[in-house]
Amino acid sequence: MVNKVDKVVYDPLIGFSVDPLVNKKTEDVQTYEIDDIYNKEQKVEEEGKKKKWLVIHYGAGDNNLASFIFSDTNELEKVGSDENTHVISMLDLGNQYGVPFKGAKIFYLKKDDNTGKINSPIIKNLGQVNTADPKFMASVLKEIISRFPADNIAIFIGDHGAGWEGAVEDDSAGGKFMKIGEIREALEDVAKSLGKKIDVLAFDACLMAMAEVGYELKNAVKYMVASEQLEGGGGFNYTILFSKAMADAIKNIQQASLLKIKVGPEDFAKLIVNAAKEYSHDIETISAVDLDKVTDLAQKINEFAQTVISKANENQAAELLQQYQKLSKDLQDLKNQQVNVDYEKLLEVLKNYNNLTQVLSGILGVSTKNNPELEKQVEQLKEFDQKLKQFLSAYAALNTSNKLQDLFAELNSTDAKKIKEKITKAQSFYGSFRDLKDFMRLIVEDKSISEEVRNKAKAVMDALDQYVLAEFHVDKYPGANGVTIELPSYGGPSSDYKETQFAKDTSWDEMLSKINKA
Repeated sequence: MVNKVDKVVYDPLIGFSVDPLVNKKTEDVQTYEIDDIYNKEQKVEEEGKKKKWLVIHYGAGDNNLASFIFSDTNELEKVGSDENTHVISMLDLGNQYGVPFKGAKIFYLKKDDNTGKINSPIIKNLGQVNTADPKFMASVLKEIISRFPADNIAIFIGDHGAGWEGAVEDDSAGGKFMKIGEIREALEDVAKSLGKKIDVLAFDACLMAMAEVGYELKNAVKYMVASEQLEGGGGFNYTILFSKAMADAIKNIQQASLLKIKVGPEDFAKLIVNAAKEYSHDIETISAVDLDKVTDLAQKINEFAQTVISKANENQAAELLQQYQKLSKDLQDLKNQQVNVDYEKLLEVLKNYNNLTQVLSGILGVSTKNNPELEKQVEQLKEFDQKLKQFLSAYAALNTSNKLQDLFAELNSTDAKKIKEKITKAQSFYGSFRDLKDFMRLIVEDKSISEEVRNKAKAVMDALDQYVLAEFHVDKYPGANGVTIELPSYGGPSSDYKETQFAKDTSWDEMLSKINKA
């Protein structure tokens, strides 16, 4: 018997709201009845049966996306499980206003076309949970995997996303947002329990197709599907259309399995991208990447970054040496004076000379290698160093820090300036997220940039060709190639960015700080 509590109105534009007076349906508004079907746990005969695929929807809807995440599960239910696939949804609606049920539940999805409610059996009532807690994410995924074994596992995370910053927000936990490092911890825990990597991870969340995200998750996941851009057109940041594409992809693997056609993890990842093309008015960018190739990509990016830093240092040293040559002559003239030394002039020259000595000591260590001319200059510098110390001993209180700061402010690398110009021209998405390949292409095509830097940029492009398996974008983003990277046009990366595995293992963040001072 159904205990009717109220009517819940679902409007795609505003989500759920309770309205006991609503008694009609239109094309834009659907009504949901809150009833006790969402409280009854059931056993399903499919539990324990090994199938070819297990698809898990991690629906973190305890936030302003509750109505959309609910519809994601409803959309997947239109396909449901079959003899070769388990399709399961962990759906959390928290305490959001007007939702069909409170808390989180695990549904074993069976084919059902009723968009008014989820009719599939609930295999577990979880109550109030924190879906942004990595321990919860790991535990619930491991439980589902243990109860519904399969040859291949795909996890589909639906919620807010913010690229390298992370994804999944939970209002009941005070708006907790799961950092990318926490997602890594959760999924690595799952992979360790499995004894292998998760086959496919699909982010139904904005901005997650970043090099930093792929690198963070490389030890837990084989293939990743995500979007470079915000998901949803017309000004929205989320729609249910990714779940429609996911449902289409599941349907395709089910049909292939019935025909005894093997669909592997790489094939499934590509199928999701292909299915998303049908919803291009809302899914404007999407890509599938091979995380086994992300280490090589990171290495090529690191080599590029180190080359740019090296070139910037060499150009700084060259400018300093020009000043050094003039000061050397002035110092030599003063050194040769026997009487009537102009001590004010001497102090000015030595002050400048001391500044250069300090700057060069930090730069020429690398730049002088295999460069006889620079080595000769450094030796000459050392020759005068003792005399310099003698003259300056009488002026121990001299403060050169301000002058040193001024010198650094004047230093500019020709390559660094040109590379910085390319940042603003590269395909941009949200904030400082820009397309990696488009940025490298701009550098490769500029022949005025040193050949060494351009060769390193081309190597990054080649690595991206191996990393990206499939990619789709609308004409609105002509420079989209499937992978973004943190690329601010001014200032350096944040302290949070420096905590990512990518920043720790590469010189990308140091390079950004360097070129944005140019």
